[in-house]
Amino acid sequence: MKKKILVISHDFVKKVNIKVYEELQKNKKNIKILCLRPKKLYINKKHIKSDFNQKDCNVKILETKILFNNLRLLYFKNISQIIKKFKPSEVIIHNDPISLQVIILAILSFINNYSIYCMSNENKIISYTKKLYIQKIPRIILLLILNFFVKYKIKNIFCISKQIKKNYDFLGYKKKTILMPLGYDKKIFKRKNNKNKIFTISYFGRISPEKGIHILIKALEKVEFKFNFFLDTGHIEDKNYFKEILKKLKKILPSSYISLINCNHFEIANFMSKSDLVVLPSIYEEQYGRVIQESVACGSLVIGSRVGAIPEIIKDNDLLFEKNNYRQLATKINLLKNRNFYKNKINKIYKIITKERSLDKQLYILKNLF
Repeated sequence: MKKKILVISHDFVKKVNIKVYEELQKNKKNIKILCLRPKKLYINKKHIKSDFNQKDCNVKILETKILFNNLRLLYFKNISQIIKKFKPSEVIIHNDPISLQVIILAILSFINNYSIYCMSNENKIISYTKKLYIQKIPRIILLLILNFFVKYKIKNIFCISKQIKKNYDFLGYKKKTILMPLGYDKKIFKRKNNKNKIFTISYFGRISPEKGIHILIKALEKVEFKFNFFLDTGHIEDKNYFKEILKKLKKILPSSYISLINCNHFEIANFMSKSDLVVLPSIYEEQYGRVIQESVACGSLVIGSRVGAIPEIIKDNDLLFEKNNYRQLATKINLLKNRNFYKNKINKIYKIITKERSLDKQLYILKNLF
């Protein structure tokens, strides 16, 4: 009899987030996977559209309506009926343990007898405890009570970075946390011999102030060699910020040296392979930094700010700078004029990423668990 696994996630609207479960079902014939995703998803009042059809997926996908668009309160309707019909032995949910959906799953598990696994992005638990205010005390007490109940019911938490694992170990989950990277697909993200003649610097990701693109633009003013610039415009969250960024960029470079790109997750690999350098100038605590591994796998070097999980993935002080420090970032970029230095750095980081961050690595952990 096949083991049944129900996987629940708001981010299954994107194919990249469901790929590992496709591979898991393909590699293990003794399991059956059902993936549950929202019919419609709005994040920050923006409709997040699916980038693939169900017929293009080799695991079964079920869509249902959700209540609330806040991730901590997000709740899939009819979840009780879905569990009764599918009868899973394991439920994996892509959300934090202290969330409405996980609490409801924990209650239902007393009746339906399944194990619960969470995949979490929460990396600020420890920092919250350092900024205690009287107004926060009732909320903290409530969260601690809920955490005590949920901790009893959760079998494991998949932590996508050491920083996240450290936060949950702090909450008492040390024996239940499993470090598991978000693997990249080697079939999509791979080296190609298609570099531009002129050195190309790129930014891929959301366009919003916390991503620190304005820091990158200020650093570009101090770059001492000729370069092209790719700017990913696929996820503009702040239109005024984008307009200001573009205005400043055009003061630095001629229009012919600026490429605004808008493509999906799979097409972007082509632009990553054309890039010589990708920069992540974030000024907030990045939970992961998937762009790092994908860009490196495509043959691009990556420089990132020293925040969140970025240093954990890059692992090279020469490729890290203090957040907001555009002068330091410019200095790091200018070092890349030395081709031997550049080649040494790209070879080093490529070996690390392909060994530690591939989809095969993520799949290996899931296969051994299930």
